[in-house]
Order: sequence, then C-alpha cells, then structure tokens
Amino acid sequence: MDQVVISPTNRSPVIDIANWLCLVMAALAVVTHAGIKIYGSKSLDLETILVSVALVFAIGQSAAVSVQTANGYGTPQNDLTDSQRDTILKGNYAATILFFCSIAFSKFVISTFISSLTPKKVHRRINQGFFAFTGLWLLTAVLVSAFRCAPPDPWRNITSLKCIDYLAWWYGVTVLNIVSEVALVGLEIGVIMPLQMARQRKAFITSLFALRLIVTVAAAVQLYFYHKDHTGELSGDFSLGYWRSAVCTQVVQCLAIFTTSLPYAKTIMDNLDSGLMGVKLGGETKGSGYGSGRTYELLDISRSAKPSSRVDGGSVIRTTKTYTVETHDVK
Repeated sequence: MDQVVISPTNRSPVIDIANWLCLVMAALAVVTHAGIKIYGSKSLDLETILVSVALVFAIGQSAAVSVQTANGYGTPQNDLTDSQRDTILKGNYAATILFFCSIAFSKFVISTFISSLTPKKVHRRINQGFFAFTGLWLLTAVLVSAFRCAPPDPWRNITSLKCIDYLAWWYGVTVLNIVSEVALVGLEIGVIMPLQMARQRKAFITSLFALRLIVTVAAAVQLYFYHKDHTGELSGDFSLGYWRSAVCTQVVQCLAIFTTSLPYAKTIMDNLDSGLMGVKLGGETKGSGYGSGRTYELLDISRSAKPSSRVDGGSVIRTTKTYTVETHDVK
C-alpha cells in the first residue's frame, strides 16, 4: 500500500481527516441529543426529528466531499484528468447545497427548543419570525447555489464564464448566517434571564447557550479563508487552491450540529430544577419557567430524582410531580 504524504501539493488527507472527524463528532452529538430527549419524554418529538434531518444532510455533504478527495481534491488540478476535475466540481455543487440544508436545520432545532421553553408571547413571536427568516435564508441559499451558473452545467462555477460573483454571494449568505446565529443566542438568553434561580445556575446555563456563538466564529474564519483562497495566488486552481476553506466548511457544519446538544447536557438537566425541561401540558412539552395558570406535570429526570419504583412482574412506576402555577399573561 502506498503511503499518503501530506505536502504543499497534496492536501487531500487534511480535508479527509477533517471531514470524517467532524462527521463523527456531529453524529455523537445527535445520538446524545436524541437519547436524552427520548429518555425524558419517552417519545420521538419534533426536535429529535429535526436534528436527525440535519445529520442526514451532513452525512450527504460529507459523502460528497469524500468523493471529491477520492478524485484528487486537494491536489493540483493540472495533475488530474478531465473526469476527475468534473467529478470534483459536481461534488462541490452537491456539498454546498447540502451544507446550507444542514446548517438551516440545526437552527430549526434551536428554534424549536426555544419554543418549548417559554409561553411568553413576545418570545414566541420573535421565535416564529426567526424560524421564517431561517426558512427564507435556506430557500435563497439553495436556489442561488443550484443556479449559480447557466445551464446545462450549473456546477461549473470555476470554469464557466456565465456565473454569478460567487465571492460576493458567499459574503452575503455567510454574514446573514452569522447575524442569525447571534440573534438565536440572544433570544435564548432573553428567555433565561427573567427566570427566578440562583445567579450561579443562571450564569452557568447562559454560558452554555452562549457557546453557540462558536459557530459564528467558525463561520467568520471560513469566510476569511474563502476570501484568501478566492483572491490568492492559487485561486485559479479550484482543486488545490481551496483546501483551507473546505476544511473550515466541515468545522462550521460540525459545530452547528454539535451545539444543538448543549441544552440537553446532563449538567443542565441537573441544574434546571425550576422545571424548564421535561414539562408536559396536555400531552405537549411546555416550559414552566414563567407558568401559565395551569397544572403542569414535571417528569423527574434529573440526577436528584428518586429511582423508579418497581412492583411484582417487573412493571415500572414512573414518579411525577404536579404543580399549579398562577401568573399573569405577559405580552
């Protein structure tokens, strides 16, 4: 077997390592997210479905990148055959569209989580607006990416002269992505801040939500390297010249999915004794941080919960606590 050497003219192994490492991390985060949700609610809810869809898109995107590297992506384009160059361009075309889908669905996951936290109308309206904005962002990103160049070969964004200014387009879509991520974190913190809990707990939970901002940092770094690759001395080499931005893309996608599991970390569940999670109202998951003048059933799923009681025959009796909360409707 020939030994693969990383060199200035062979960056394929770097792209491959980043690609699969990031995918494994994202998959572990989704398994953690889904496992905690299913354990707590004993059902498959919308959040679990959305994060699973985000992972499916990420798997497809990583597969497309893997096809690219198998055909020489990360090596000089002059060393490749016409078939390999065409395959790399097609892989980039598919990977870009799937990347936007994965990022958008990770945002949908957080938005759905926020919706379950608070019955406050102003928060719900802002969240609905954010959900709609993300959907519009996704639709625009996919359509422009799909028709970036004139048919019949829209994937030839490097070799075709009938294409949009892709650098300007990437600036626009990335800036909107960063702005929406900051708004998302701001909304999460806005929901948490009015809650009555110890300062240390509130600071801890807020800091975990704020970790989502690492996605914005990664996106900014991705944009920086894409600009350098697009304007650098190797900008004419679509295979070797864009390896750094390719690695950054995989990191952004991984972090976008990985951070969706942070609100369900075991430490958060141990600290949310105020009832932010695991609260059921009429068969639907609701937040109890503000209350709504109704009776809530809080599933005891934190570490402080008592073990489930067993009766003869192996049946399990799940303990619940019932609270009646009276508050004024806040607009």
